[in-house]
Amino acid sequence: MRTTREQAAQTRERIVKTAARLYREHGINGIGVADLMKEAGLTHGGFYKHFASKEALIAEACDNSLSSTRTELLRNTELASDEEAIASLVHTYLSRAHSEHPGQGCAIAALGAEAARGEAASKEVMVQGVDKLLALITRQLQRSKVKDDATTAHGVLSTLIGGLLLSRMMNSPEKSEEILRDTSDFVLKSVQK
Repeated sequence: MRTTREQAAQTRERIVKTAARLYREHGINGIGVADLMKEAGLTHGGFYKHFASKEALIAEACDNSLSSTRTELLRNTELASDEEAIASLVHTYLSRAHSEHPGQGCAIAALGAEAARGEAASKEVMVQGVDKLLALITRQLQRSKVKDDATTAHGVLSTLIGGLLLSRMMNSPEKSEEILRDTSDFVLKSVQK
């Protein structure tokens, strides 16, 4: 039975979404193609019908993950008043749910170290993701009428990623929550004019 283009596109999307989740949960090197395809409900042999290489899938999965993070942040900040825009972004990024579910979270926090050592395609996708997150942060800083220069945006993004990583490392929910809260407070105090 021949697969239609629409079916092939749906299968490819299922593989990308599965990879995006599994890479964030286990790391790029923490899951092989065979296990990834099995998790997607497909055979290992079908992988190369959809992707030229594992690196091509990694780049697409990272792009998908980054896009999902931006969409979530944007959705929450659009609901906030202008004055609360940056606070909404910070609290969404440094939420307990984001900390506890890396498979649904920011690819930069989950995969940044691996991407820095990775191949050019996935590294470029991550760099573009950083640029787009910086633009989103800058926009929310502007809406909130607080410091909105490049230095501030870089500092906010770096602190958010670091705080999220530290919260995930903690061995107790209380300590994790403390880091999320303290990082949020620090970021919001640091952006005030």
